Amino acid sequence: MTERALKALASAIFLARRQVNTADLTDDDQKIRVSGLYDDWTLGKYAVGDIRNTGGQTWECFQAHDNATYPDITPDSAAWFTFWRPLHGKTPETARPFVPVQGSHDMYRAGEYMIWTDGAAYKCLQDTNFSPEDYPQAWEEVTA
Repeated sequence: MTERALKALASAIFLARRQVNTADLTDDDQKIRVSGLYDDWTLGKYAVGDIRNTGGQTWECFQAHDNATYPDITPDSAAWFTFWRPLHGKTPETARPFVPVQGSHDMYRAGEYMIWTDGAAYKCLQDTNFSPEDYPQAWEEVTA
């Protein structure tokens, strides 16, 4: 790739990142489809609706917080799930690794997809807060 092409690509990414924050993305699947434009999570100040990527997931902030005040709100802590929820895809292509459900804000809904620990994609058949291992009748393995 030429230097000019690299600069053009960097410019397009910059513009797309600015526009994604004001785009009318109404559901998790749409947000996941543009997840490559969201920044990775870092320590900082977050507002409701902010979206970040970390740990192979795309997360949405549903309770504002500031890591300067609350430094323990990190992806590797239990406090994380009080402030962030994983987005769930509605197609096998937008499926993300399974995240154990912490509350009604992040339960799997009928028609959503996830990737189980065996690497297979699963479709949720009914609203559930259980994994395929704990409640198999709520899930159907999807073959490509």
